[in-house]
Amino acid sequence: HATAYNYFHNREAARLARWLGHNPQPYEREAELLARGLRELLWRPGRGGFAEYKDLLGLQRAHPSAALWTFYHTMDSAVPTAPEAWAMTRQVDTELPHLPVRGPGVPEGLHVLATSNWMPYDWSINNVVLPEVVHTALGYWQAGRPEEAWRLTKGALVAAMFMGISPGNVGSMSYLDVYRRESQRDFADGSGVLSRALVEGLFGVQPDLIANELSLKPGFPAEWNRAS
Repeated sequence: HATAYNYFHNREAARLARWLGHNPQPYEREAELLARGLRELLWRPGRGGFAEYKDLLGLQRAHPSAALWTFYHTMDSAVPTAPEAWAMTRQVDTELPHLPVRGPGVPEGLHVLATSNWMPYDWSINNVVLPEVVHTALGYWQAGRPEEAWRLTKGALVAAMFMGISPGNVGSMSYLDVYRRESQRDFADGSGVLSRALVEGLFGVQPDLIANELSLKPGFPAEWNRAS
């Protein structure tokens, strides 16, 4: 995720330099090298998705089990091609813990995600957190999978707003977290990324001020026939 961040910032610095009439080539070159390094050192052939990191010392092995933040930051940084993006969503589908959201009046088929499959449980590495889930949902919208994107978003909102101990709350920790429960329900982490997921993902409103463009690419579920 750190390399993806650096790729994104160098690419955007190149756009800004060009817009301001400066030389974009140093930033473009750095972005090109970072993207090449990601694929040569971290892409997992045959399994899809990028590894979490590569050890600097010793055997220099790549950690194969990427956490949610590596998925959504890499997607958000516009690193993957369309086939790579699809493969990355499949890694989340098959390797990350899916926790069902169930209860009286709750629709069938909803779930949320743990941030990683790492063991043992420890704070901040394998929690169940609303903003992590909805940022992952935004990544699914960016990868062209609106149905699962909405399922994740709805699962996170139902778990927080309907099943949680603070009705209507956009909180942080989920009651499905095995140890922490809703101990950080008042954090503001979820507000910004939930807004992005709904505006940029579900409704597909994506502004680009440098390019003076506004693209509209709604990610509505197939069964919807209206939205407002």
